[in-house]
Amino acid sequence: MRIAHISDLHLCTKHKRENISKIKKLIQHALDNCAQHFVITGDISDNADEKDFIVFKEILKKFDLLRSDKTTIVIGNHDIFGGPQTAQDVFGFPTKCMNTNYHEKVAKFIDHFKELFENTIRPHDELFFPFVKEFKDVLLIGLNSNAEYSRFKNPFASNGHVSKIQKQFLKAILTKNEFKEKVKIVLTHHHFYPKDVPSHSSESTMWNKIEDYTMKLRGKKKLLKLFLESNVKLVLHGHSHEMKEYFREGIRSVNSGGSVDNNLKDEASLFLIDAFPFEITAEISTPSFKSKINSAEEKLIVSLAS
Repeated sequence: MRIAHISDLHLCTKHKRENISKIKKLIQHALDNCAQHFVITGDISDNADEKDFIVFKEILKKFDLLRSDKTTIVIGNHDIFGGPQTAQDVFGFPTKCMNTNYHEKVAKFIDHFKELFENTIRPHDELFFPFVKEFKDVLLIGLNSNAEYSRFKNPFASNGHVSKIQKQFLKAILTKNEFKEKVKIVLTHHHFYPKDVPSHSSESTMWNKIEDYTMKLRGKKKLLKLFLESNVKLVLHGHSHEMKEYFREGIRSVNSGGSVDNNLKDEASLFLIDAFPFEITAEISTPSFKSKINSAEEKLIVSLAS
């Protein structure tokens, strides 16, 4: 199975309009390179704006990808809490996060992308995370790795945590005999870096420096132990805005967080992953052509969200 992994789209029609054309360019490039399934690991919107979800849905529709068998998506912290758009927004952001209804935001995200959650295995009809999608040789396991707001543990709403109920379901489902021979791939927004402080070499704003110290996934050692016991082969994530492949406890991890929102106006890239029972390969792929923006089409997509 060939998977195109994209993350951290950070759509914002007011401040980051160029990300629309980047995403379309990446999708077409992936299709041209025989991608069979798309995985997007969170932060669809830059500011938790439902208009951005509508824009992305229209893009998926354009490529006939608004289908559970073609696209899998998980939620990111920006999809719930948003983020500051200007330097002045930084100071009021914690108050905004404190007043955000976490569960309502998750429910709205699910409702916008309900087509992508069809035919999934879940712990309960009303719970959409975690979920499992079963393919011929591959099992995709989607998690909500976003912690609820906490003044002390999650002051900037960017730290991660996987709930007890998610871990219990994972343990029960991943050890089933019928899944034993499948390639198990976990999809999460937050990273599993050896150090809790990633380096943002391409980002220098005050906000990104603050985020370097507030992007931790709590309890990741226990999660990695569970993944090992369940024979998970690969973790796909974003959150930190860079393109990176690394290993933790022998488990391969791929970060596509720099695929779209990377401060490079005309550049975009993705990971193309070939996942087979006896081999997994991952390589960064960058469109070599300069895409011409169809301004009329782009305006139409944006207008649908207005």
